[in-house]
Amino acid sequence: MPATPADIATDKNALDTNATALIGTISRPDTRIALIRQPSGRIARLTLGDRLGGATVTAIGEGELHLTRANGETSKLTLPRG
Repeated sequence: MPATPADIATDKNALDTNATALIGTISRPDTRIALIRQPSGRIARLTLGDRLGGATVTAIGEGELHLTRANGETSKLTLPRG
């Protein structure tokens, strides 16, 4: 059975709890949502255009979150493999 966002968010072996981690993505007809766990343990819900750590959410795909900084630098968070 695939891990749920709750399983990933609380499994210390599944993700680095000292870093921001993607724990789930949700696709709806009108929007895509990413769930991230911050190092503080806080879970945040992000959509396109939201800001995270000085970067803007530019894409949310199946199991991935793309971020772009003002200088054009991009990064991608992916779901941990559990």
